[in-house]
Amino acid sequence: MSLKDVKAKDIMITELMTISPTEKVAAADLLMVRNSIGGLPVIENEKLVGILTQKDIMLSRFSISVGGLRVEDLMTRNPVTITPDTSLEEILKIMLMKKVERLPVIQDGKLVGLVMHRQILKKIHDIL
Repeated sequence: MSLKDVKAKDIMITELMTISPTEKVAAADLLMVRNSIGGLPVIENEKLVGILTQKDIMLSRFSISVGGLRVEDLMTRNPVTITPDTSLEEILKIMLMKKVERLPVIQDGKLVGLVMHRQILKKIHDIL
């Protein structure tokens, strides 16, 4: 088995926590901390509209108070996405080029999973 043989659908997580763009950043931060996750897909009307990461929140704390901000104020809009059939080789290229640690997986316009660097490292370890 090679990196070209592994697809997003083979390594993506499908039980996802998501958040609304109108939620408070503080609520998103608490959700991520309590569940030991580094980012949340932002969903509005069943459509992926962004992604909010712990890094986004941490970087914003240096310049502004995040207390009253909403998720939509800090999220990355229109995040890079992949499909279930995107190869692991392509996923790695995208992550390196775009400097992201997680990629939402979209099928038929809906969020169906998330590929994160942890799943990739585990799969590469299994292959080697």
